[in-house]
Amino acid sequence: MTEYLFLFHSTLGVVKTRRALQAAGIDFRVTDIPRQLRGGCGLCVWVACAEDGYQEWVMAGLTESVYRVEGEQWECIASYPSG
Repeated sequence: MTEYLFLFHSTLGVVKTRRALQAAGIDFRVTDIPRQLRGGCGLCVWVACAEDGYQEWVMAGLTESVYRVEGEQWECIASYPSG
């Protein structure tokens, strides 16, 4: 499993992603964005899933970017425009 960090353009993205993950029974957590990163709404969602499985949780127009997490390192693997 790989851990991914999702940033959002607004809190609506956090809410919709949280609901989708809960409905699917996927473990996740919502936290403030780490200081080293910047994001639109200030909150992020952490999800552990299979390699490239993160794409299932990208919300068009709501997800700002996705980072692969390795220890305390974040690698931006995708960025998306706002709706």
